[in-house]
Amino acid sequence: MNGAAFYAYAAPEPVGFGDRPVRPEKAFYSKQMSEFFLMYDEVRAAKSPRDALLEFCQSTYEAGADLGQWDRTNLERPV
Repeated sequence: MNGAAFYAYAAPEPVGFGDRPVRPEKAFYSKQMSEFFLMYDEVRAAKSPRDALLEFCQSTYEAGADLGQWDRTNLERPV
């Protein structure tokens, strides 16, 4: 992996975190780093870079929160 990237991780990492599908499609999990990555160039090339980055942030948050059994009702505000 070369180049700038956005990344997301959970600590402690819940079981199955790296197996959880995240968005957008170009995002991936690195077993070596124990993190999800979305390359900066993929975000720049997206139809909507803002939406691509928000999808990455939201889907990786959901993966960690769901698998970590966080109390999402009390942590999140309705949009």
